[in-house]
Amino acid sequence: MGRRRTTGCKQRHSDAPCRDCNRIRVQRSRHHHPPAELLVPTLRQTQADNAARYVRMYLKRGAIAPPDACERCEVPSQISPLRPLRPLLPFHPDPAQKRLVAWLCGDCRRRVRATGEPLTLSWTWPGMMAPRSRKPPDLPEHVAAAVAALEATLPTTRLAALRDAAFVGILMRALAPGERERLYAAGCLAGPRWLPTGDAHLDAILRSWIFNERAERGMTARAAGGIEVTPLLAEPRRRREPPPTPAREPRPAFDPEAAWAAIRRAAEALDAAEDAAVEINARVARAVRDRFN
Repeated sequence: MGRRRTTGCKQRHSDAPCRDCNRIRVQRSRHHHPPAELLVPTLRQTQADNAARYVRMYLKRGAIAPPDACERCEVPSQISPLRPLRPLLPFHPDPAQKRLVAWLCGDCRRRVRATGEPLTLSWTWPGMMAPRSRKPPDLPEHVAAAVAALEATLPTTRLAALRDAAFVGILMRALAPGERERLYAAGCLAGPRWLPTGDAHLDAILRSWIFNERAERGMTARAAGGIEVTPLLAEPRRRREPPPTPAREPRPAFDPEAAWAAIRRAAEALDAAEDAAVEINARVARAVRDRFN
């Protein structure tokens, strides 16, 4: 059965902690030690939380593609197609603008948050050149068509690099712009773990294409310049407020006539109940006497 608890919990306990007991103890502690002040999120912190949640939602959908390097130190997030991705974290210089995002590494984001130094944002939402299609491309069908076209075009060549380059070119021309951008976003988010076809050689070719395409787009965007922004200065994330006093309803004015009327009604109801009980007892007594006589 385990040891007895002082919380009055009805669950069967063992040595493991009980959630119901913990909840009861927390409620007791809050009742006996009410907080003197409440920590309430500020307006900017609420906007920052909403903006971060907005970016996470689009990343989960695969609707945006992060850049290839940190926008402050310009260190690539992936050195080669086989190396893991260096995490780039979204940072909002102005939390009120959800789509104004700076992709920074962890060290740069901490420094920018602490100093508020200006940034040059070369990445623009959603990080793709064409609108992303809603449906994923039928990749096996496109790959089979690209392989057939490659065999018809280069039937005798044995140069692997030439065949791979021709395969990527034929496949990208076969895809619609929206399908190509969806494929690009999926490859950017997955990195070396991306296995779109199930064929190890074709997957390696597509990962190399994603790596080269991402690096080329990043260099083009950085060469074209960007938007100069100055992050807002840091401020406390919470503000202290006194707990609200519970509103008390005004008590109605005392009416002695109404009080006496209620007492009289209660007394009359009690007398009627007593008379009914006496009558019921008399009927029961008569029924018992008739039964046994």
